[in-house]
Amino acid sequence: MTKILALWNKQTLPIKDGIYFSTGESISLSAQFYPQLLIKKGKPFHLNLFLDKDPDNITNIDIIQKITLTNGNKCFLGEGSYGSEGFIAYLTPKDDLKWVIYFETSNPFINAIELPNHFLRVESSANFKIVIELNNPLNLILVK
Repeated sequence: MTKILALWNKQTLPIKDGIYFSTGESISLSAQFYPQLLIKKGKPFHLNLFLDKDPDNITNIDIIQKITLTNGNKCFLGEGSYGSEGFIAYLTPKDDLKWVIYFETSNPFINAIELPNHFLRVESSANFKIVIELNNPLNLILVK
């Protein structure tokens, strides 16, 4: 079992902006939500090494919304225990994690709308949206 799956099963996530795949691959993200919206994809990193340096750098998560998509897969939205955090998770019909995106300062994600061609528009309580390609979540943009 990969580290991200073990964390997810304990309803926790690492406190590091990024995309975490169930395969163990992790890619950092750099995001700015105010005053301008900006997101940059960073480099791959090793989650195990990150947590080895600071094992307490995890947050408990609360799932705010569960959405079943037309393909049967699911999207879980929520927040971390510090209030400013948010996450978007994509799961199989059997609730197995495919990937999760975490931001330390996005505020909670509260709603999502399925778009054509396997895209999803997710809304933050901070009044911005992220459009994500579900099959390639590295293809994402921030919008007002």
